[in-house]
Parts: sequence; C-alpha cells; structure tokens
Amino acid sequence: MEKNTYLFVYGTLMSHFKTPIANYLRENSNYIGKGYFHGLLYDLGNYPGAVYKEDKTKKVYGEIYTLKDFMNSIKILDDYEGINDPVFNIYKREIIKVFSNNTEYECYTYLYKNATNKLKIIDGGNYLLYLNI
Repeated sequence: MEKNTYLFVYGTLMSHFKTPIANYLRENSNYIGKGYFHGLLYDLGNYPGAVYKEDKTKKVYGEIYTLKDFMNSIKILDDYEGINDPVFNIYKREIIKVFSNNTEYECYTYLYKNATNKLKIIDGGNYLLYLNI
C-alpha cells in the first residue's frame, strides 16, 4: 500500500510566505490546490493554530501539497513544528479529511493540541485574510 504523502498547511507554510521553511516545502512538494477542513483557527501570536472539529459550520482554509520525499520532508517539518521538542510542543500531526473542488483528501496536518479557552478565534478560518495579505 502506498504511503499517504498529502500535507495540508494553513499558516506560515502557505505559498504566500517566503521563509526558508516555506520555500523548502515548495521545493520538495507538489502543490495540489486550495482546500479546507472543518474546525477552528486560533491566533497564537506570530502564527496560527487549528483544531479539527466535526462541526461543519466552521472551516479552516489553506493549501494541499503532496510531499516528494515523504520521510525526509516530514522529519524536517516535524522539527519546524516542534513535534518532538520538549519545550515548544504545541502541535500534533494527524491525518484528517480535507476538501478541495468536490474531492476529499486524507492529509497530514499540524493541529494545535493545547487549551484554547483563552485564545482569540480567527473568524472565517483564513489566516491570510486575517493578516490582510
């Protein structure tokens, strides 16, 4: 069985950002298209955090990619997102349903895993619109 290589990004890894890690993603993946999943997007300061919810009234918007060298790329992205960092460990990587042009994708996504009760919700679920860019 072929390994899932889809990745959904909704924050600073999106194509609008020109950081070294965002550039790395673009160089080591193929862009599939824009998409969304059901959930909530929160303002964490310099970046967002998303929570997956079955509630279909709220959406988080972003981009779908397929990773060319999954094993190497996912380790680099995990390091960037702090997955194994004992101090900065606020995300978990999960496979969730993402929708794009009437197609459903099973995408790896970095989801916020801490309490959200004191965080500001990003209305509309679109980080780029929230930043006015």
